[in-house]
Amino acid sequence: MYAGMIITIFFGGISCESKTEEAGEDQKITATDSSRIDQISLTAQQYQSIGVQLGKVKMQTVSDEVKANGIVELPPENQATLSLPISGKINYMKGIPGQPVRKGELLATLESFEFIQLQQDYLQNASQLAYQEKELERQRTLSNENVGARKNFEQALANQRSTKALLQSLEAKLKILGLSTETLNKKGITPAVRIVSSVNGFITAANVNLGKEVAAGQPTFELADKSDMHIALTVFEQDAPKIKKDQVVKIQFNDGSEAVRAHVLMVGKVLEGESRTLNVHVEIDDIKQKARLVPGAYASARIQTGNRQATMVPAASLVRKGATGFIYLEESARKIRRVPVAIGNAVKEDLVEIVSETPFENEQLVVKGAYLIDAEFAKRSEPAGE
Repeated sequence: MYAGMIITIFFGGISCESKTEEAGEDQKITATDSSRIDQISLTAQQYQSIGVQLGKVKMQTVSDEVKANGIVELPPENQATLSLPISGKINYMKGIPGQPVRKGELLATLESFEFIQLQQDYLQNASQLAYQEKELERQRTLSNENVGARKNFEQALANQRSTKALLQSLEAKLKILGLSTETLNKKGITPAVRIVSSVNGFITAANVNLGKEVAAGQPTFELADKSDMHIALTVFEQDAPKIKKDQVVKIQFNDGSEAVRAHVLMVGKVLEGESRTLNVHVEIDDIKQKARLVPGAYASARIQTGNRQATMVPAASLVRKGATGFIYLEESARKIRRVPVAIGNAVKEDLVEIVSETPFENEQLVVKGAYLIDAEFAKRSEPAGE
């Protein structure tokens, strides 16, 4: 009987000790689970020294944007190359690159034997035509009176028509060279051709100098008219379907000036090059800003392709980690939860778009002190003893 009692007491002791150990293990597990890796509790002193300020996550209407790069360009009709269809020597010039010019302004003169010969041919044929027209009238009268042979009249008519055609051809050539037949008949032969500006704008290149021999068709001056400049952008293939005429565009230049407003003027119809990009032409809205553009200047653009709802937070509340980051929410007094988010494309004033599956309605967002709280999380993840 005593032996049975001893055995019962022994096993009873073991059983009590086992239950105590299990209860201790349960307490350890519960304590570990309550300290989640995405949460941290700040002391009152830490909370005050960090200077935590709270706000709200906002849902706002933002514009979807396509980013693009490009350069300021002049349309082909606003660029001009001056050349002459005859050869000669420059005997006067005053045009230098950058000089503003008006349409019709004299830039240089070209002495040319070919020009002199054209004028001589015109005057001689004009005199010959006057004689032939009188001879034609005389032969017509004789033919009508059956006095002269019919073939003499026909020959006179052919001579008159041939000379008249040649004279018209010479007149057209002189007109191309800027000389009217009225001026030629009044003032006589001019030894030099006038090279004048064909646009209102400025000189971009002067390819001649005094005394230089110029071949027929050789460019003498390059001109540009800045009255209708636009910006040529390149858009990648994946964004091409989003671009439409008249969409609003924000243009930023490399000179550090503020972004200017523009609109899509024309959208290309084909993808070009190995990079398969689409050409998009945009125009600055403000005339004064447009006049300050410099051809060839680089520009970056944000093309607004539509509106949507986006989750926005103050930039100071987002701790960036490349294309992702963290925001911090206060769940209860000084208890902070870290939430990973992706960073969206929308930017509005000092707000940044975030993308997350977590609902943020009525949450208390840390809008000041986020980076210092992130540092506290980093300390907790450091190995013990370091």
